[in-house]
Amino acid sequence: MTLSALGELLLLGAIWGASFLFIKIGVSDIRPLTFATLRVLVGSVVLLGVIALKRLPLLRGKRLWGRLAVMGAVGIVIPFGAIAWGTQYIASGLSAILNATMPLFTFGLAVLLGDEPLSLRRVLGLVVGFLGIMVLTWPKLQAGIRSEVWGQVAVIAASLSYAAAILYAKRYLAQEPPLLTAFGQVSMGCALLVPLALAELPWQQTFTPRVIGSVLAIGVIGTAMAYILYYRLLREIGPTATSLVTYIVPLFGIFWGRIILAEILSWHAFVALALIFLSLILVNGLPQTRRSR
Repeated sequence: MTLSALGELLLLGAIWGASFLFIKIGVSDIRPLTFATLRVLVGSVVLLGVIALKRLPLLRGKRLWGRLAVMGAVGIVIPFGAIAWGTQYIASGLSAILNATMPLFTFGLAVLLGDEPLSLRRVLGLVVGFLGIMVLTWPKLQAGIRSEVWGQVAVIAASLSYAAAILYAKRYLAQEPPLLTAFGQVSMGCALLVPLALAELPWQQTFTPRVIGSVLAIGVIGTAMAYILYYRLLREIGPTATSLVTYIVPLFGIFWGRIILAEILSWHAFVALALIFLSLILVNGLPQTRRSR
């Protein structure tokens, strides 16, 4: 991996880690589905602008756009809405840690579908990952089922939804141009989110300068630019090395939450983070930095 590629990988981790911070700020003043809708609306406009500058033709075909609608629902509406709702009640750093379980869910679903082999080491990895989730959620469960517990459950559900979306895309959209697929997924997610956001009566909500700033930041940087950077890394260093970002995002999520919002996480969060990292290594092995064939 070149020094420039390493810098881009760290930048992507920093951007996606900061997304949880922007969500936390945004949903403190406006409703979660409204925030999620504005996020993907901004992202869609920026991605469309990039496509126009590159003079690329948009994807065609009802069947293809039907698949993009599924991706918009499973990969955008459910996870974006769930994370925005859940982050109202928990620290942004905790959201980043819980979201790091997504590769574990991806592997578990792939095993159920017969796409991945099962071994003792990988089973142990899933068990360790589950223990990590329990370490993080158990202190809140002891106090009863409260908003904080449901917030954590929502983020875990978002990770599961992301995992399902990845497997669906791998099966049905792998041959399509990545930038066009990203735009199709984000724009269809936006179309599906609009009626849900209207139910929250956005015209009665207060759009403060910090909310507007958070929406623009996560829409332009955390959605559109992050997608472009992600696909650039896939092309330059391959999917295996790019998967290193899974290990970087929660660290930046904790960092931004501490620096900007003065969030202080308990020791449970860091033990859970260590267990989740260990589980990822057991399930997937240590990511290699050489370029994938």
